[in-house]
Amino acid sequence: MKNTIGIALVAGIMLTLGACSTGDLPPVSSTVLLDKAATTVLGDGFSYPGEDNPEVTSSIVRLEPGAETGWHLHEAPMYAYILEGTLQVTYDVNGTMVTKTYAEGDAILEGLDTPHIGKNLTNRQVAILVVNMGSPDLANSVPLDAPQQ
Repeated sequence: MKNTIGIALVAGIMLTLGACSTGDLPPVSSTVLLDKAATTVLGDGFSYPGEDNPEVTSSIVRLEPGAETGWHLHEAPMYAYILEGTLQVTYDVNGTMVTKTYAEGDAILEGLDTPHIGKNLTNRQVAILVVNMGSPDLANSVPLDAPQQ
């Protein structure tokens, strides 16, 4: 009797899920955003922190029009996906300023230990999904003074 009820319950759930799908789309799908990246946006290799206590933190960072992140760096790998808007990021690569622009739908592995500043130079909000892969001994973001020009 219990097996019959269990089978009926599973069948009912499957029928309900099937009825929820629209058109020819499968009920579950996946879109790869960043596939096995081996370098950061600056072309540098990376490694995960050699820690016994790894931590993953995720957040949505929002910048209103005209807002800036302030100069900062990341001590551990950070993945970012631009949910909406356009973000301009300037990196201080050994005294040379390198500027990159990331738009809605871009997925990146941020530069490690490289001072940078993000700016929203548009008239609409920027929203970024940020995933930090660090440890208790590493800060997700380290605020810095502006580099000397």
